[in-house]
Amino acid sequence: MYLNSINTYRGIAILLIVSAHCYTISELKINTFPEAVFANLTAGSTINFVFISGFLFHHVFYMKQKTHHFFKSKVKRLLIPYTILSIIPICLKMQLEPHFWNQYFTLNEEGVINEYIAPIFLYYFTGAHLVAYWYITFAICLFLLYPIHVKFIELKPIYQFINLLLLFVIALFIHRPVDELNVIQSVVYFTPIFLLGILCSKNKTIIYKALKNKEFVLLAIVLCIASLQASLGRYDNYQKRAFEYDGIDLILLQKSILCIFFMLFLHRFENTKNKLLSLLASTSFAIYFLHGYVLQLFTVLKVKFHILVPYPWATYFMVWAALMVCSIVLAILVKRIVPKYSKYITGY
Repeated sequence: MYLNSINTYRGIAILLIVSAHCYTISELKINTFPEAVFANLTAGSTINFVFISGFLFHHVFYMKQKTHHFFKSKVKRLLIPYTILSIIPICLKMQLEPHFWNQYFTLNEEGVINEYIAPIFLYYFTGAHLVAYWYITFAICLFLLYPIHVKFIELKPIYQFINLLLLFVIALFIHRPVDELNVIQSVVYFTPIFLLGILCSKNKTIIYKALKNKEFVLLAIVLCIASLQASLGRYDNYQKRAFEYDGIDLILLQKSILCIFFMLFLHRFENTKNKLLSLLASTSFAIYFLHGYVLQLFTVLKVKFHILVPYPWATYFMVWAALMVCSIVLAILVKRIVPKYSKYITGY
């Protein structure tokens, strides 16, 4: 059964994801407590996408007994556009930052392998060549594990809970990888969110009934955690090497509760469609793929024309809106020009 609430959630999720990428170009500095709370609420918003993916894996593919089509569909929707849209950024990175990888790996020797093959592979496998592209390679690795996810769905509830709790505790301490480069660490970190989405789909009727009209309690908890982070001087994602210690990842905890809030709150509007959110949802993959291009263009123009930013917060919201509008327009243009192939180019 089609769930309008989850589709709407996808539209909101892409808004939040793009918002987190507007700070640098806007020259926005987090100086006050309210600003830090706001930054904490937008940080880590890709968690929403992972939750939605887990929810739909169960609701669509498992319930319709089409799990064997799951990975193939993701390759078409994600990996092919990612490959096509990565060509130009990788080439530019190779040209403009030839020694980029030397800060992470030893690639100082001359030769085709160290100068071309290894850097190209590293860019492609990590997504380090463009804003947010790390998510695609991580997601493909996560989706490769779909047979294990099927086994998880078929476990008894007590074993599902134990596995989810164990993985969640590990994720709370392992954090996201530095610069999003360690794909395996990302898989470990985000897996409990994917499984949470699965369980929320499987038990959605129970959850809707048990937590009816209680979603704002969850939102209050989210705001409390974001405020706690701000009081501790944290206002961004928790990122570190996998086996270093840096406390508990409060972003993960906060966003897990926020996912359930959105699931419950948007269920109130199951039979109400919003044209703008529907457009955002349908173009969400394309926005994800294209907003990095648009952001890079804005950055180049800003430098070229020496554009000053006297009002960072106003600039932040203007850039956010412009990124969304330009990405949607580009997605629609590509679809109109090559309607049969646009899904393989932009994901729309």
